[in-house]
Amino acid sequence: MRPPMQTASSRPPRGRVLITGGAGFVGSALAAHLVRAGREVVVLDDLSGGRRSRLPVDARLEFLLGDAGDPDRLRALLMDGERITRLVHLAAVVGVRRVLADPEACRAAHGRLAAALEHALAAVPVDRRPRLFAASTSEVYAESDGALREGGPLRAEDGCGRWAYAGSKLAAERRFDRCATLWAEDAAPVHLRFFNVVGPGQDADSGMVLPNFVERARVGAALEVHGDGRQERTFAHVEDVARCLTELLAREHLPAGPLNVGGTAHATIEDLAQLVVERAGSSSLVVRVDPRQSCGAEFEDVRRRVPDLSRLRRLSTCPPSRSLVEIVDDCLAAHPRDTALAAGAGRNVCASPAS
Repeated sequence: MRPPMQTASSRPPRGRVLITGGAGFVGSALAAHLVRAGREVVVLDDLSGGRRSRLPVDARLEFLLGDAGDPDRLRALLMDGERITRLVHLAAVVGVRRVLADPEACRAAHGRLAAALEHALAAVPVDRRPRLFAASTSEVYAESDGALREGGPLRAEDGCGRWAYAGSKLAAERRFDRCATLWAEDAAPVHLRFFNVVGPGQDADSGMVLPNFVERARVGAALEVHGDGRQERTFAHVEDVARCLTELLAREHLPAGPLNVGGTAHATIEDLAQLVVERAGSSSLVVRVDPRQSCGAEFEDVRRRVPDLSRLRRLSTCPPSRSLVEIVDDCLAAHPRDTALAAGAGRNVCASPAS
């Protein structure tokens, strides 16, 4: 008699998980969830954008200081010791401010990281080659009035200015797809197209909109929204995203290709700002500003970014579903109340509504 089939939730996880950029905002949350799920985790990070203090102290987590763009280092990690069965590639240039400061440097950095991964994986024997889950972005999608589906229209790879980030991520997706023959057909790379992942500990200096609003509300500074503030976004709590990814990484059979990863907390940017002020009990005003003054004359915004999560719901038993009020309250609760700690909140930053 054939034994009963094990489900992804009942099957004990096997092999280690390597996270490049694992000391960052999403990576550290994912590492913590994986460790709690009993996984062995290796984090490779050069700490240019991450912080080691974000990572849990646990015997099952190994932190390695290093460059994820070094193919020899990657190959050695994949070849030495216990087998790594999942590789989550999160190393990237983070934040709209860094992208706008030098868009072509951003493109070059992402190209270098993708090339290093390809070369390292190609050099690893097939029986030791891990499944690749690579971070992409919702910005790869062209403007649309409807929910964005994985098969929908995309932006160009050669986009300039702020679109260099999206172009470089799309180029990486296509590069990994071209080398999909490194894996069996049902184990080719998965492209994680993240939509506005937010939560406690996110860095306002990067230009992310919610932590910037929280910082400003805490010290009574004006919350600045771009243009008319009617840009629509959908937010997901980082803990919900990490829990969802942990479940997906445990699955033996997961379809390859793009996968929207986001939540259901939908709002306009002006409504988000008003909600932050209300929940913080702040005296801050919400003011409209011309983004070209803080972000540059060539700055372009996106009017609507709402994900179609049908595919994620089919693949996951726990897609992100936390409400916007819950997300905002969690961010406010974790944020320092001492104005000395948030002294930079009054600065004029390019707080993009984009992820």
